[in-house]
Amino acid sequence: MALPRGKGDRAPLGVNLMVKLRFFAALREHLGPARTETLPPGTTVGALWRALVAERPELARFRVRFAVNEEYVKPSHRLAENDEVAVFPPVSGGC
Repeated sequence: MALPRGKGDRAPLGVNLMVKLRFFAALREHLGPARTETLPPGTTVGALWRALVAERPELARFRVRFAVNEEYVKPSHRLAENDEVAVFPPVSGGC
């Protein structure tokens, strides 16, 4: 079962979810800027990341952060229908 989005939308139990993935920084070089995935209900962003790493093992070297619908989330966050998942490596800056 997926957690509700901001408006309370849920996918019916047993129906796959469509989510949009956006990648930033070095991840974009490996995965492109965006893609759409169909996922089973109850998928977490952590499980989604593990599936991407299984598909592309070179990604395992990246430490990543996640945002869902423009809010930072933990890897345990369950995805809902039409969520937009941003995946990016932590950034640092300075002079």
